[in-house]
Amino acid sequence: MDISKYSELEALEVVHIFDYYDFPLFFISRSEQSEYYFNYYIEEVQEHIDKWFFSRISNREREKIIRQQLSVVKFLDKLLRQKRLQHLYIDSFTDPGEVKIRLEVVDDINFDREDYPLKDFHVDYDYVSKKNLNRVDETVFDSSKFKVIFKDEVNNHDIDLDLFMSLMQKFTKTYNGISRMKNRLINESEEHADYFAKLRIDSLQPSSFGVWLKTDPLEADLFEVPEKSLTSFYNFLYDVKNDNENSIEESLMIDKEYDIETIKDMKNFLKEISSNKFSFALEVNEKSSEKETQEIVFSKKDYSQIEVLNGILMKNSSEKSKTIDIEGLLTSINIPNNKFLVISEEFGEIRGSMSKNLRDSVKDSFNQQFKVPGKIRARIEQKIINNHIEEVYVEKNIMISFDQD
Repeated sequence: MDISKYSELEALEVVHIFDYYDFPLFFISRSEQSEYYFNYYIEEVQEHIDKWFFSRISNREREKIIRQQLSVVKFLDKLLRQKRLQHLYIDSFTDPGEVKIRLEVVDDINFDREDYPLKDFHVDYDYVSKKNLNRVDETVFDSSKFKVIFKDEVNNHDIDLDLFMSLMQKFTKTYNGISRMKNRLINESEEHADYFAKLRIDSLQPSSFGVWLKTDPLEADLFEVPEKSLTSFYNFLYDVKNDNENSIEESLMIDKEYDIETIKDMKNFLKEISSNKFSFALEVNEKSSEKETQEIVFSKKDYSQIEVLNGILMKNSSEKSKTIDIEGLLTSINIPNNKFLVISEEFGEIRGSMSKNLRDSVKDSFNQQFKVPGKIRARIEQKIINNHIEEVYVEKNIMISFDQD
C-alpha cells in the first residue's frame, strides 16, 4: 500500500532497528500485508519537524541489508537512481489520524549529499532481535558453464529439431531480458545500459538431451552481470515453481529485477514446455570454492504454476478511456468502412472510427452530413487497451459527435 497518512505510518510494525539514540534513527518497518519500508533519520529541519529518507523496499532487499550483502550508501544510491527514495517530513506535534504526511521524491533539485551517512557501512546490530548481524555470502552461480536439460514424458534421448530451436530461442530471450534488467540495476553507465551476457553453447550431452551453456561477456565484467543474471533466472524459476507470487510482484514493481516483458517471456517459455509435455531442468554450480551443484526442475506437476504469471500479467493489464474535444481539418471520411482522419494542430493526425450511434445518425439523416475537406469540431473517446495475457496493445479513437459550420 502507499503510505499517505499518519495513521498508516503509525500502524507499521518496526521489525529491525539498526541505529538508536533516544528514538530509532535507522530502521525497517512492515505493514500487515508484509510490505517493508526503509526509514533513515536525516535531521530536524525546524522545531518539532524531522526529515527522513523513506522508501518501500522488497523483502529481498531487506534480506540483503541484514545479511550485509548490501551496504547502506550503495542502497541509498540505488533507491535514488530508481526514483524510489523519498523525503518524509514528520511533525511530532500532529495527532495521529487521517492527517496526510508530507512526502516528496528525492531528485536532482532537492537532493543533498550531506544527508547521507559520512561513510558507507553495513548494518551490524539489530536492536529488535538484540543480535549481532554477520555477513551471509550471497549465492551466485558460475556462468562459465551450466546445463539446461529438456525431457519428454518417456525420456527419449532425442528431440524434434524445430521444437528444440523454439525452446532454446524462448529460453535465450528470457535470459537476455533478465540479464539486461540486472545490468541496469548494478551498472550506472548509460553506455552499457542495454548490455547483456551473451549465451554460447559449450557442448552437448548425448543422453537425457542436455546442453552445456556458458556466457560470453563482451568485456571484463567487474559487476558479475553474467553470474548474477544466471542466479536471477534460477530465482525467478524457483518463485514460479513455488507459487511465490508476492516475490515476483516485488521484483517487478519494487526493486525492478524484472519488467513486464520479462514476465511475458518466462510465461511463453514455460508455456512452450508444458504444451509439448516436456520438462526443463537447470543445473548450476555455485561460484565458490566448494562448487556445490544445484538443480531446479520444471515438470508436469508444475505446469499449473504458469497461472501465477498469468495472474500478474492480468493485474498489470489495463483498459483506459478518456474523452477529448478537438478542432481541426477533416480530410477523409469513409462511412461504409467506418474510418475518418482529422488533422489537428493540438493533437496531430487522429485516425479512428465513428460510434454506432453517430454512424447510424449520419446514414439516416440528410441534415447531419460531413463536409470533406472541412473544418470540424468533434468529441473523441480515446481507448487504450493493453492486454498482457493476449499480448495485445490497441489505441482506438471513436468519434462520438461533431459539428461543422
